[in-house]
Amino acid sequence: MNIKSQTSLGPRHESILGRLQDDIDALPNALARIAKYILENPEKVLHHSVAELGEFSGSGEASIVRLCRQIGFSGYREFKLALSAEIGRPGVPSSFPENPDAVLQTLRDIMVDNLTVAHTNADRETLEAVAAALAASRRIDLYGSGMSGVTAELLAYRLMRVGLTAVAFRNANMAHEVANGLGPGCVAVAFSISGLSVDTVQFLKGARSSGAVTVAITNRARSPIGEAADFALQASGLHDRPIGGTLTPMVGKIFVIESLMLALATAMDETSPK
Repeated sequence: MNIKSQTSLGPRHESILGRLQDDIDALPNALARIAKYILENPEKVLHHSVAELGEFSGSGEASIVRLCRQIGFSGYREFKLALSAEIGRPGVPSSFPENPDAVLQTLRDIMVDNLTVAHTNADRETLEAVAAALAASRRIDLYGSGMSGVTAELLAYRLMRVGLTAVAFRNANMAHEVANGLGPGCVAVAFSISGLSVDTVQFLKGARSSGAVTVAITNRARSPIGEAADFALQASGLHDRPIGGTLTPMVGKIFVIESLMLALATAMDETSPK
């Protein structure tokens, strides 16, 4: 079936993964969670039943069928057949040109685009407000899963280097257990590329209910994680999907981290004894 035939979401795109990437920001959260899982695990999806995909993506089977129909397929089986052909089809052009120089240029362009999006979305007032909360905090908890967990550890390192008490978690159970000690005077920072990671959203909601200031650093500020945060800092856009563990989405988050550290230096200087 022609994938371009049935949905009104976004511009037309030849590939399934390309369509999902284009449309994810406009999808309802339940469908966006499914799209996120498919984009990050396309090979695994080929071996999942509809029930298994629902379990792994945190969505219902009806939502999976709805997503398949929304992008032009009659159901999940037809979607998987087309996805299998797209991933395994011999002769399909690579995402990058064959010329080695062009490959590096393309990579550079992707990373520059990520930095540009992060810079465009940088809000000085929000950065200063978050920096003030961090400077006055007695404790800072940070959480992220997968690649976002690596980025959380980078920010924790930067915060500790300036003398603040910060600890990063990549294990959801431990993060939730330790978060019970959060309260007024504490800050909780959550990282999520999609803004849809269930454990990350729950971590931030729990911290907020305990009285901590909550901060989301994400590529999708208008999302559940953004709604659970007192402050949201947007990094790169979602066009650069992290298939295969690529680190390029981290570039925008590193820009946010360093922008925050610049604001924090001013905040700590203003609160230090003269």
